[in-house]
Amino acid sequence: MTITVLCPNLKCRKVLAVPEEARGQKVRCKHCGTTFLVPRRKNAPKKAGKEDNITLVG
Repeated sequence: MTITVLCPNLKCRKVLAVPEEARGQKVRCKHCGTTFLVPRRKNAPKKAGKEDNITLVG
């Protein structure tokens, strides 16, 4: 299952599909390279989609 998150970089703001297992972990946006923490809470809408927009970090 995937979740959608928004890249926090104000110049990027891409909608990214990340695996459910990435909650609470740092990921890197493949569009701009910004590293950010995926929220643990389930406040982002769930959506099926590609998981190739991010790279898990750490």
